[in-house]
Amino acid sequence: MFNSVDFVNGYTIFNIGGDNYRLTAAIHYNTQRCYIRAIWTHGEYSKPYNQAKLRRGEL
Repeated sequence: MFNSVDFVNGYTIFNIGGDNYRLTAAIHYNTQRCYIRAIWTHGEYSKPYNQAKLRRGEL
């Protein structure tokens, strides 16, 4: 369904809007719940501060 999806530290990152935005979600398949943790522009997603938060699981 989505061609551009990444998995980082338990989060699912969807590239949306013509690769202009990143939607970060925590998907819990066992409870069938999806929690939207962040929606960033490509520029915001690429900032070192946000990358560090994502890798530490602090969203």
